[in-house]
Amino acid sequence: MAWARGYLRSLDDREVCGQFEWGEVLGQMEDGPPVHGLGIEAIEGLIGEADEVFIDRLVHWNSPRFFAYFPCSNSVPAILGELISSVVNVNGMLWSTSPACTELEVRVMDWCADLFGLDDGFRFDRSEKVGGRGGGCIQGTASEALVAAMVAARRRCTKRGADRSKVTVYTSDQAHSSVIKAAMVCGLADDAEDRSRVRVLESDHALRMDPAELERAVREDIEAGLVPMMVVATVGTTSTGAVDPLGDIADVIDRLGDDRPWCHVDAAWAGAASVCPEFRTMLDGAERADSLCINPHKWLLTNFDCDLFWVRDRDALTESMSITPAYLRDPASDAGVVDYRDWHVALGRRLRALKLWMVIRCFGVDGLRAHIRSHVELAEVFERWVIQEPRVEVVGDRMLGLVCFVVNGESDLTKRLVEEVNRRGRVMITHSMVPIGDERESRSIARVSVGTPGVRREDIETLIEEIGRGLDRIGGAI
Repeated sequence: MAWARGYLRSLDDREVCGQFEWGEVLGQMEDGPPVHGLGIEAIEGLIGEADEVFIDRLVHWNSPRFFAYFPCSNSVPAILGELISSVVNVNGMLWSTSPACTELEVRVMDWCADLFGLDDGFRFDRSEKVGGRGGGCIQGTASEALVAAMVAARRRCTKRGADRSKVTVYTSDQAHSSVIKAAMVCGLADDAEDRSRVRVLESDHALRMDPAELERAVREDIEAGLVPMMVVATVGTTSTGAVDPLGDIADVIDRLGDDRPWCHVDAAWAGAASVCPEFRTMLDGAERADSLCINPHKWLLTNFDCDLFWVRDRDALTESMSITPAYLRDPASDAGVVDYRDWHVALGRRLRALKLWMVIRCFGVDGLRAHIRSHVELAEVFERWVIQEPRVEVVGDRMLGLVCFVVNGESDLTKRLVEEVNRRGRVMITHSMVPIGDERESRSIARVSVGTPGVRREDIETLIEEIGRGLDRIGGAI
């Protein structure tokens, strides 16, 4: 823990992203494993060596000046929860193999449903009162949750008699790449370019899924003999934070009647902000979805990995993955306890919920809300600077802690600015490509995502200073 405290305190002084070359780490390691170990008494020396050889060559995602991608959150309670989990080192594949592992997760999932204002249909403790069999579990990432949802959706279709070779998936051109990867894993696509059973729909002017495009594609596929299996909507797209219109999408799905496809909502990043009641409108319509995921490891002080995945019909999920050899047969399982082994691809699972339990107990609802609101306020500070800076222009509306902008002039200037800012290493931002304007011209945009745990007003001022310096350096081309 002494090393951990030292590392966290050092983040203010470290470069966020150094300039490294491939092979720097490999060159400092032996080609093969050592025959004779150093012994446990050498552990402090090994920690020092790891610090010098490995830690110094990382991108420091918890730096207060990390504004790239989406945040990768952390806190002392979460670290301690992960440490305890590693020490006890249980396998919670069945309730009976570590009862507290499962029951803690069941309760924490219901806590978080309450925390985010989700409806009772997603809860263990209340779903049966509304005629459902809901519940949730902790997956590793939103990508893993999506695979689980897609497997359940496929099983539901084949149970209805559908030919599994004809089921199709629908999503927006702004959805995360994990949708296509999940389709590849589930056998719906041979590679990333295979669109025979994956429909990537053109988004609307606000870069949201277009319900009219969805309905057109679904109807065309039905006429062609295909079977709509799943619609993946996004609350907070990776590039710009766009929010798909969940209610309108649900209307399209409902019009298909009893053969409606599964609706999954990926709210991995933005969903965390729904701890604040004022931000919950972005989840309007989620009460009509079949599954939903939110990642506390992105923005709620919980270290990676921690994806919260809820379903309305847990039987549909577990049935799609259930296999019970003799060595997994258990009287408690037969009696109907929750066994998480059938909620995801992996059989084994560690004590995952403990770190999230510690975070919620330590910070409380009020603390988590204050955490989110402070980052949104800092993003507003940066947005105001962009609006006032004549050399750049905001793209779309700020979404929570995410601000996107372009450099005025040639399209490649924005990417050059991002590279110039990151080259100095004091801050880190990222870029993406999105269609802009009536012509739907694909342009490079710069993304600033505010969300690391220790970020302060002075870090935003450093960010502004570094972007201004970068604009000066590429200024001759503007």
